[in-house]
Amino acid sequence: MARCFSAFCLCLMIIFLPAEKSHAVTVSGLPSWLSPAALRALSAVWSEIPDDGSTDREATLELVAAGLFSGYVVKVKSGRTGPAVIFTCAQTPTRPETRITLPLLRGLPLSWFSQDITGLSEEVSALAGEVPPAALSWADGALRECVESEVKHRLPGWDFTQQIYISDTTAAINLSFRPSGDMILALKPVILSRTIPVMFRSDMEAKILASLSPLIGLPVKWALRHKKDIESVACSYLEERNTVGNMRASVSVSFTPGKISEIEARADSQTFMFSLWIAAYAGIEGRYPEAGAFFGFRPVWRIGDVNLAPEIYAEAVFSLDDFGLAYRAGLRLETLENLWAGTEYDLPRGALFLRVEYIPLKLRRPYARWRWEIGRPYHELGLGYRFDEHISAEIIYYDSRIGLRGIWNL
Repeated sequence: MARCFSAFCLCLMIIFLPAEKSHAVTVSGLPSWLSPAALRALSAVWSEIPDDGSTDREATLELVAAGLFSGYVVKVKSGRTGPAVIFTCAQTPTRPETRITLPLLRGLPLSWFSQDITGLSEEVSALAGEVPPAALSWADGALRECVESEVKHRLPGWDFTQQIYISDTTAAINLSFRPSGDMILALKPVILSRTIPVMFRSDMEAKILASLSPLIGLPVKWALRHKKDIESVACSYLEERNTVGNMRASVSVSFTPGKISEIEARADSQTFMFSLWIAAYAGIEGRYPEAGAFFGFRPVWRIGDVNLAPEIYAEAVFSLDDFGLAYRAGLRLETLENLWAGTEYDLPRGALFLRVEYIPLKLRRPYARWRWEIGRPYHELGLGYRFDEHISAEIIYYDSRIGLRGIWNL
């Protein structure tokens, strides 16, 4: 019986004894974006007021709050779990004017920036218009946090400066912007093509570099946001070039933003192919420097996005020692991507060859060529590497001899 009575008394104590106060401060009368900042300040003050039984803590908090929060009349009431702080506007809130100072941008980046900040000044003014003008003297930090969140969404990679000017009845807000973090320091355009000779591609790369120079100095993150816009601008610029139009080449562009941003464009015709080159030999007696010109025509015969038509081509090879000229005419098919196979007729040899070659478009890639004279044990085999747009070198097997050949693509 004694144990049961003790347990019964313990239950009564748990039910009827008052709970310990948590002394949490509550805030009302402020906009949602400003309440957390006021609550942090009030909680810090409340924790420093002595709880010695002789100090009126609520009155003290109200006195301190009146000096901290200009623009509002502050009342503090005792609540169940702590002081309740009530804010009432001391003056009518007015919507301030927000002015945005644009950064020093040129060309299309300026229009992109203007589009990205559309409506931003109205949003900032609406936020600031929820409080009396005088309150912006202490609410500027909370306002900046709200603006910063919106700027990160609209303008990744940009930072801003906020200045607030307050008068007796109104206020004005100025926002100015500057890049933050990594910026584009240089552009590296590369144009890949089987259709357009290197000399023309080099000229196009230089011109597109000048055309896209306004991108230099932009934040990398913001350039990534406008990746599609940049690719569209570069593609349109290349499509307007006479070289691309005359060769009926289709253009695609890939932009990779970074401190050194890469602009890789492919300009290829499904109908024409043209190239010029100069070659020199080492280690093979009887082979002299030579120059060549290649022209191919591929009629359109599509199944879906694939052109299945064979390429009809002609190649002229000009020997630079005796000025002799050889001709080749052939028919070949792209069996796999960048892998061609077919037959060609060689003059003045009067011989028919089987020709296979793998020539990737991208630079710094290995390639291979093979020619076999049908009916004879005569082979030409070349294994090479493309160092850049102009220079490639290969090991060549020629009529049972091995040597080196360097090629300068024009």
